[in-house]
Amino acid sequence: MLLLFLTLLARDALAETMEVTVEGLLKNLSLLFVPAGVGVITHFELLGENWPAISIALVISSILGMVVTALTMKFLMRSNRG
Repeated sequence: MLLLFLTLLARDALAETMEVTVEGLLKNLSLLFVPAGVGVITHFELLGENWPAISIALVISSILGMVVTALTMKFLMRSNRG
């Protein structure tokens, strides 16, 4: 993702050519959730047995994701000032 981001920053024309592809992916984004839903239904018993560990992992990873995002935004805003 970082490499894609840097490439798009470096080449403005590339972002424009990807617009059609990105719009197609966004229109069909719900299809990407079908495999996850099938996995949940298929392994529902296993998820039921391990729900405490899964819940803790989800909470911790969500908090870490928010912290990293906030720190990244803070860094970018500071470096963007000049």
